[in-house]
Amino acid sequence: MKPVALVALLLSSAFAVEYLVGVGKDETTGKKGIGFDPSVIHPIAGDTVVFEFRGGAHSAVQTTFETPCVPLDGGGFNSGVFNVDTSLPVDAPGLPSVQITINDTNPIWIFDQAGGQCQQGGVLAINPTQTQTPAQYKENAAKSPVAPLTKDAAPSATASGSGAPAEASGSANDNKSNGASGLRMSIGGVGLAGVVMALVAGSV
Repeated sequence: MKPVALVALLLSSAFAVEYLVGVGKDETTGKKGIGFDPSVIHPIAGDTVVFEFRGGAHSAVQTTFETPCVPLDGGGFNSGVFNVDTSLPVDAPGLPSVQITINDTNPIWIFDQAGGQCQQGGVLAINPTQTQTPAQYKENAAKSPVAPLTKDAAPSATASGSGAPAEASGSANDNKSNGASGLRMSIGGVGLAGVVMALVAGSV
């Protein structure tokens, strides 16, 4: 591999972004409530999304834009159900979490099936488009039929944005987080800058 190409690869992996999404947290008030906080995110390939579960029974389940409150037919990402002590503060340390990796920038649609609040706005839009907007997604959710809650599914590590079932590449990692919902940048290993500089110097 050419040094310049290797530098680009190192930088892309080093500056991956982690999106922290609170499940069962009202993004308007910042308190425990209906929905996801934030309810719209725009990750790119290589970024990760960490679903952190608040008090009560909640789950993050992949669905479709057209029928937001029904699990994706044939599979898809499913966090399984998390029952969290309702007496815990909204951003208590050590809340249970599940992480997925984003493969591309195609839309991914998620709803909180266990919370039973999809029709009230318990939905998450990942990489929505100008023709498939978050507002329309919530409107579709309000009209969507209620799907019966299935047994806990084994979490899959990768969600697909193509509308096809998620490509499971292993079990999702439980990632304990205690920060507020939002995003964090993950910087690669120690000495990366030195490696990059050496490679650039060697290519000159």
